[in-house]
Amino acid sequence: MAAFQSRRLDALFGTTLDTLAARHIHGLVTAGAQEAFDLDFKQALYGGKDEDKRALAGDVAALANTGGGVIVLGVEEDDQACATKAPGVEISDAEVTRMRQIVAQRVAPMPAIDIITVPDPGATTGQGGAQLGFIVVVVPRSPSAPHAVLINEGKGMRFPVRNGASTRYLSEPEVATAYRNRFASAQRQGERIEQIEREAIDRLSTDDEYPWVVVSLVPDLPGEMALTQDAFRAWEVEVRTGWPTVTNEGVGINRTRVGRRRLLADGTSNYEAHSRFISMELHTDGSGVFSIAVPNLNRRRDEERPAPGDLLTRYQVLPDEAISSAIVSGLRQLGRHARDRAAAGGTALIRAQVFPVGKHWPTTIGHTKFYGMGESRTGEQYQVTAAPAEAAASVDDLAQPGPALIEAAALLLDELGQAFGVPEMGQLSRDGRIRRQYWSSSRNSEIVAWAEAYGIEVTDEKI
Repeated sequence: MAAFQSRRLDALFGTTLDTLAARHIHGLVTAGAQEAFDLDFKQALYGGKDEDKRALAGDVAALANTGGGVIVLGVEEDDQACATKAPGVEISDAEVTRMRQIVAQRVAPMPAIDIITVPDPGATTGQGGAQLGFIVVVVPRSPSAPHAVLINEGKGMRFPVRNGASTRYLSEPEVATAYRNRFASAQRQGERIEQIEREAIDRLSTDDEYPWVVVSLVPDLPGEMALTQDAFRAWEVEVRTGWPTVTNEGVGINRTRVGRRRLLADGTSNYEAHSRFISMELHTDGSGVFSIAVPNLNRRRDEERPAPGDLLTRYQVLPDEAISSAIVSGLRQLGRHARDRAAAGGTALIRAQVFPVGKHWPTTIGHTKFYGMGESRTGEQYQVTAAPAEAAASVDDLAQPGPALIEAAALLLDELGQAFGVPEMGQLSRDGRIRRQYWSSSRNSEIVAWAEAYGIEVTDEKI
């Protein structure tokens, strides 16, 4: 899926960028589509001269520094910047590679881009029988802006932005403002994730014996989901009929609702105020929180009742593989919502934590496979505080099951384990693989089947 999504461009092309065909680009000519802040036409390929390479770098950086957009190679325009012909250009993997290399060498920092080739079946072949078609450069708005174009052999920098259908360069005060905005955006992202976590945790029930694993996501390029009746009904059908986790955790969605600028789903009866067993809060800007109750393996110890007036103390031993499944499941659900419903993008701030942990909920990590039923992996060292694990990952990587999703989940999993004294949890590797040896028989076949369905390597290695 393209890293950039735009309802305006989808309407203009008559399809999404992921499904572009030659007929959609020829349709731009029929409609007399005009260049705009997010659309640029080029009649020919970018050449090999320095000025041509600077032009490619500048066009890409300008879109990344503004609102994102696409560059369509193979479309002619008139004096009013309206599409008049679509003769196409020669398309090849070699040309795509060359263009990527130019952007990587001349734009700092390197922005995220997709380069799509669109064959034109109706066109005659080019020189030497080369395939004709269109090359579409897709550039999302970048949270790392401002991006500079390197000039004078890298000794100077210019910062282009789109100004309507043309490009201009930022002044020095504007560059300083852009850098301040970058740092302010990161701060807002951190504040946002803490806010949505607080709101989600307030809805979770602590009356049961089950602690929660809470996974949160905030994209640095927020989207905007239109929360209509039709959108709610479509989501309701999907979430009630689909399986919310990658392994069978014995929970499902029973209740779906809407809140202020969010979708709500949990495993609770309609009359209860708090969520039980599973909970999802999916915000219209693409942010979200996924929470799932996990077993407390500590069945050997009776709950100890303190002095009168104090709360009941509950010693918690959480199974590491249930935490692993919760993090992978949560990131997948939240990534899909951010990208596919809210059209958010960029890099997401992701977090995972256990709730509750405190004086009356001493907690540690256990395992049912290697350490006995409910045995602690930390030698009975219970924690009364545990900071959330935190990492960053591409929204697109999280939305699509694959090795990149497992890499991100492994970062959170191991850091969360370290908060309880476990150096490395084992179920997931940081290079995106599933370690079969660290899943019990009840989950092993399920996680292996899921991994193989999405091209994720399963290994027998041990840590």
